[in-house]
Amino acid sequence: MTKILIVEDEAGLRQGLEINLRHENYDTATAADGEEAIRLYHAEQPDLVLLDLMLPKKSGFEVLDHIRKVSKVPVILLTARGQETDKVRGLRSGADDYVTKPFGVQELFARIDAVMRRSDVVTQAKAVCEDQLIRLDPSTREAHAANQKLKLSPKEFDLLMYLFKNKERVVPRDELLSRVWNYRVDLNLNSRTVDTHVTRLRRKLQKAVGTDAAVIVAVAKIGYRYLGQASAMVHS
Repeated sequence: MTKILIVEDEAGLRQGLEINLRHENYDTATAADGEEAIRLYHAEQPDLVLLDLMLPKKSGFEVLDHIRKVSKVPVILLTARGQETDKVRGLRSGADDYVTKPFGVQELFARIDAVMRRSDVVTQAKAVCEDQLIRLDPSTREAHAANQKLKLSPKEFDLLMYLFKNKERVVPRDELLSRVWNYRVDLNLNSRTVDTHVTRLRRKLQKAVGTDAAVIVAVAKIGYRYLGQASAMVHS
C-alpha cells in the first residue's frame, strides 16, 4: 500500500486530507510542523510527501531541503494562492509538483497518481543511456560527462535523460513540462522553470566538458535539443 506523509499545520485540512486519502486506500502519516515532518519521514519512509510550505518550527523549504539530501521521494507542495515566488523556489529545490490552495480533492488525486506513475517509470527504467560524451544510470541516478561525475538535482537528471532519449529532435517546452514536470501548460511560471533548469544543466555540462560547446541548444519559440558529442567535438 502506498504511504503518503501529509505535512500541514492546519488541523482541519490535515484531517480532511487523511480521511480522503485513506478512503482511496492510501496509507497515511501526518505531521503538524517541520520538525515532526522530518522525524516522521525517517520513521515512516513514505512513498510520497504532501508538504505545506508555511509550517511552524521548520519551514516547508527546510523540510524539502532535508528530504532532498537523503532521498528522491516524490514531493508535492501545498501552496497558498499568489505565492509564485515560493512555488519557483520550491520547484528549484527539487519538488515534483505543486497544488494551490484551495484545491479540489480530485485534482489532488490526479496529481498524486501522475507523480507516482512518473516515479515508477524512472525507478523501473534500468537501461544505462550513454554516448561518447555522457553516461546516465537511471538505477543509481548518477550522471557523468567527459568521465566526470555531475552533481545534478533530481529534476536536472530527469530533464537530461528526457532530452538524451529524444536527441534526434527538438523537444518543445510544453512537452518537457508535461513529461518531466507533469505540469499543465500554465503561463510564464512553467516556461521560466524549464529555461532555468536548462541553463543550470548546460553550465554543468560545459564545465565538465571543459569548453563552451553547446551541448544543449535552444530552438527559438520551440524548445531544446541535446546535441551531445557532435557539438562538443566541433567546438573543442
